[in-house]
Amino acid sequence: MEVSAAIIRVVSSWFRNYGYASVYDHLIVGAMPLDDADVHLLATLGVDRVLNLVDDSEYKRGARRKVERALATEEIEEQRLRTEDYGNLSPDLLEQATAQVNAWLDDDRIVYLHCRAGWQRSAAVAAGVIALRDGTEPEAALVQVQALKNTADPMPHQREDLQRWFAARVSRQP
Repeated sequence: MEVSAAIIRVVSSWFRNYGYASVYDHLIVGAMPLDDADVHLLATLGVDRVLNLVDDSEYKRGARRKVERALATEEIEEQRLRTEDYGNLSPDLLEQATAQVNAWLDDDRIVYLHCRAGWQRSAAVAAGVIALRDGTEPEAALVQVQALKNTADPMPHQREDLQRWFAARVSRQP
């Protein structure tokens, strides 16, 4: 669905500046929505599921409640897996996040995956999702994410976490 310039003008400056991008069929990665207008844009894009990787401490006072109300109004379901900005991505987190996104994609949902700016944590998880779906290596999947969202750039330790998780996961398969 095409988004009008009028909608883009009213979203928060955070959301507008850090942006979002479709990185796979029905998978959009981006910045955290901060208000009604940001959530309305997601609804306009057809999003009906959100995986939120943001910790409570990253929200300004009152912003989280605004987003919760807006998501409910737009009938968008949200799951949260709170992670630390700039932090490591545990194997458990990567397994939960990729499983949730893949389940939604399998159900033909349009998914919005976000961290604070949509650059690091969400890009790494998106690469994990794509690697699992396409049977490719996470680094190749990350290149695909970066080709569509040029600001996607997980931190070196997050890339290592993703590689370790994927290697361990593949080694457990028969």
